[in-house]
Amino acid sequence: MRLRAFSLLGGLLLSGLLTTTAFAAAPAGKVTIDANGCTFRVMIDLEQAHDLVGWKVKVYDAANWNEGLTLFKGSGPTDANGDMVVGPFTAPEGHYNVAVDDEYPPDGSSIVVDFTLSCPAAAPQPTPTPAGNEQGAQGTPPPGGAELGASGTGGVKGLTPPPTNTVAARTDPGSGDRLVVLALVGLLAGSVLVLTIAQPARVRARSTDPRRRR
Repeated sequence: MRLRAFSLLGGLLLSGLLTTTAFAAAPAGKVTIDANGCTFRVMIDLEQAHDLVGWKVKVYDAANWNEGLTLFKGSGPTDANGDMVVGPFTAPEGHYNVAVDDEYPPDGSSIVVDFTLSCPAAAPQPTPTPAGNEQGAQGTPPPGGAELGASGTGGVKGLTPPPTNTVAARTDPGSGDRLVVLALVGLLAGSVLVLTIAQPARVRARSTDPRRRR
């Protein structure tokens, strides 16, 4: 009798525990998803503050949300108003759900919300187009080496190219005239000298002529 009584009491307690767990109420409040492309945040807004709130983000499973692959999970307290923000997270494009409970891990008494992420295609980058005319390099060239004369047909208007080393040196025009003058002076001096020497000879010749002595 006692054994049957203990068995019956144990069965009642187990049934009551299972029934309480199965019909436990979810925490009062709401959960929303703030998504921007494939980046999202979980916005938890409960009606009262909780010291511990557990949450999971899972791949969507239509049969049982708890059977989906868990991507993100965690727990923590809410603020004084019962608010809590989780994220941001980034996931591939697809269908997901989030479970929030006033315990960890979340169970069948959780607030469960499903959502989808749509990742926009990356916009092609435009090719930069150069604007205006290209400007030449500016600045002062470094000194060194000989200066080059202007050449070509497309030079600056009015620019006179400087003389180059290929031009032969010109002879001073006055040097030739001086040589001619010196030559004339030498010739004149020679003539005077010849006349001076020849004059005494003629005088001596006249003085020795016998016909003049008679």
